[in-house]
Amino acid sequence: MLEISERVPRAVVGLVAGVSLLAVAIVACGDDAPEEVAQQAQEEAATQAQQQQQQAEPIDAAQQQQATEPEAQQAATEAESDPEPEQTEAEQASSEDEAAEPDTETEQSVSDPNRDTLNDGELFSSSITPDETEKLFKFQASTSAWLRIFVDGKGGMDPVVTLLQPDGVEVAVNDDLSTTNRDSLLIAQVPVEGLQLIRVQPFDSNGIGDFIIQVQTLTIGADDDNAIMAVGTSNDGRLNTPGDVDVFEFQAEIGQQLFVLVDGDTGVDVFAQLFQPDGNLLQIDDDGGHGLDSEIYFTAESAGLWRVEVWPASNKAGQRQLIGAYRITVQEGLPTSAVNEAVASDLAGAALTFLQALRDGDAATILALAGPEALTIWGWDDVGDIGRDIQKIQSIDLGGEILQSVSYGDVLHSARGRVYFQFSESDWMRVELIQLGGHWLVDDWAHSVGPPS
Repeated sequence: MLEISERVPRAVVGLVAGVSLLAVAIVACGDDAPEEVAQQAQEEAATQAQQQQQQAEPIDAAQQQQATEPEAQQAATEAESDPEPEQTEAEQASSEDEAAEPDTETEQSVSDPNRDTLNDGELFSSSITPDETEKLFKFQASTSAWLRIFVDGKGGMDPVVTLLQPDGVEVAVNDDLSTTNRDSLLIAQVPVEGLQLIRVQPFDSNGIGDFIIQVQTLTIGADDDNAIMAVGTSNDGRLNTPGDVDVFEFQAEIGQQLFVLVDGDTGVDVFAQLFQPDGNLLQIDDDGGHGLDSEIYFTAESAGLWRVEVWPASNKAGQRQLIGAYRITVQEGLPTSAVNEAVASDLAGAALTFLQALRDGDAATILALAGPEALTIWGWDDVGDIGRDIQKIQSIDLGGEILQSVSYGDVLHSARGRVYFQFSESDWMRVELIQLGGHWLVDDWAHSVGPPS
């Protein structure tokens, strides 16, 4: 496992230190921070950061490429998980079926130009040259089997994957894993037994190149995750298929302030709906929690049995749900907590450095400060992957001049934090962070409403 000092180059550490000056100034200004004060602090911090970055040693590109998602994901699990009891054989089997991306950097892939039949679970390297329009592979599967097909484009390769029946009839197709990840990931059920056909094509003539393909047969267990919970407890669940729905209920009293957190494994995208005791829908949430997690907080206006439904989040046409394991927690209070000035400064400094790198298209800094959820969401293995997505990143509204920041910790996870940047009276950006090796990394960001009151 890489230590954090190996992931973050000295130039970037210096940049974070310089930007922390701005964070302190913004936090100290509070809600009434004059625009000119924040602007002056920003200019001073930028000057110092630039000087420090010029004095630092050049960034080693090979060193940057070592920042792989699986290593970050393992570090994140160690940083934020409490010791858990030993897994049963059934739980271990379930863990092996996780929907996280394959470790294409550390597992050895197979390359054989004379073979087009794929083996279950293997990583197979191939490529599409300028003279080719597609690559066709075969995979043996039984009727009603669920297949997980992942195509990881390398060096800018932009794949489109299609599953076809043995007779060539199309079953399902996927272009981009998400709005920000151009790799392809498809989970589909096989209608007919036999040698299924898997077609990989480039999205356009600029999307040719090398790729790694992996096909896995998923073991789908019984859906027994439904439960009645007590406030203050957690339950583990799993979304087994794209159409799976789990239901949890809990007793609430009038006036109770509660929050519901559905915390998916890294890369699992969950969607939650909260229903009142009379059956009426109160709230829905997709990505209100950390990264792709769902988070709902409310004050109960009626006593009785409240219901939460957990779904795989639905994406736009041509994309797919990121299914897998999650933990649901129901607890009193707010999901966030206040942090002291030093922690607020560290959170805001890391978030601001990352935001500026997004605006500048600084791929090396983006990769160095990207957390495991961000690496999964965006599909980044190296600086080349980020370079492929720079245009798409900068098409997202990244806000204007920052007037102030507000920082929070996480009630349930001491290694998580959240920063809200204010650009105008009604325009805020929320940045989700995770602490690894004593440094804060950015897992996700989005325009949203202001901080919870």
